[in-house]
Amino acid sequence: MEFRTQPKDMVALTTLGLLSEQPGHPYEIQRLLKERHKAYAVGKTRTLYRAIEELEAAGYIEPIETSREGRRPERTGYRITPEGSEELENWLADLLSTPVDETPVFRVAVGLLGYISQERAETALASRVVSLRARVTALDATLGMAQDDLGLPRLVLLELEHAMALATAEIEWIRSIIADMQTGILVWNDELIRAHFEAMHAADAERRNRHRDHHLAKLLHPARREPAGHTTGEETP
Repeated sequence: MEFRTQPKDMVALTTLGLLSEQPGHPYEIQRLLKERHKAYAVGKTRTLYRAIEELEAAGYIEPIETSREGRRPERTGYRITPEGSEELENWLADLLSTPVDETPVFRVAVGLLGYISQERAETALASRVVSLRARVTALDATLGMAQDDLGLPRLVLLELEHAMALATAEIEWIRSIIADMQTGILVWNDELIRAHFEAMHAADAERRNRHRDHHLAKLLHPARREPAGHTTGEETP
């Protein structure tokens, strides 16, 4: 099975999961996505309909009925097929067992931290901590509402717990980086950065020059090949 991790794939995967509970039409799926707080899929109507088309074409779901309420457009209901149930289980098992490098934006920015001043970096990271704390508070409130008011079981809310855990861990890590900046363990300035990159570029240039000289020497002085059949030492009578 192809390993699919794009946002549109997550909509298709979630659609399979919801249809494994009971048959439904796209409108019901959209309602459940919102009710279950699937933020990556909520409001993406076109993506949802595209996912349904692809799932049907693959034989993972099938239409069961078409209904109409008043003057509203016709609605086609779908149910998961045995092949779809197998695909759902395999797909989920792969995603759970195999870490994927999704290159989050924050990781990219951290890798380029030296390109801005330490003072500005510290201010930006402190602002991120404030935003993350607000996110954790909001997630905790959403989790409580989903469990207490909507009566949703913990099993379908684990992604909220996971998001809270990741945000909390990131807060602690950022705080440790800020502490290292403030205590002098992690420091940089324009002079240090410039010297560092100049040394890197000089070493790279030297390495490329050695490679070029070696290649040129091979072209000017190719290794001599012994004639075919030539042997060294005494000949055997």
